[in-house]
Amino acid sequence: MTTAISKEYAEALFELAAGENLLRETSDGLVTVLSALRQTPEYRQLLSSAAIGKKERMQALDDAFQGKVPNVLMGVLRMMIARGHISSLEEMAREYEELSREYRGESVALVTSAVELKEAEAVAIRKELERRFGRTIVLRCQVDPALIGGVRVEVEGRVIDGSIRNKLAQIKDVMNE
Repeated sequence: MTTAISKEYAEALFELAAGENLLRETSDGLVTVLSALRQTPEYRQLLSSAAIGKKERMQALDDAFQGKVPNVLMGVLRMMIARGHISSLEEMAREYEELSREYRGESVALVTSAVELKEAEAVAIRKELERRFGRTIVLRCQVDPALIGGVRVEVEGRVIDGSIRNKLAQIKDVMNE
């Protein structure tokens, strides 16, 4: 499935969920469904297999998730199965989450550090980013031992590089001038 089609499904799901005030519940439902598909590759294969009748695939979906995720999500999942697009659910879910974050006025900041950040450090980084960008920031933290120390932050297309690796590179550039 192309990104354009994923985006169309995500936009449709977002509109339906927003209309019923179920944005958070739908996000949680997507996490539930994606987790099940990751844990059970056979189930993912069953839902996406053209060799298995649509009715059987729809029944498998209903058996697993009916009453556990919002009906708006079930409707979009059924449509994706019927049209042979369920295999790209992860891409659609990412698009949906992006739309939800924009709606809530949030940005995601990818914070890379040499070691796992302590909770107080993460809170301080988040507060500073929220002050700078004037919106709610959701941190996604990852460890990269190659940084040696410091942190590197990517948010809204901007990079704030406070890593020791970057500082050493700057010193090297100055010395080479």
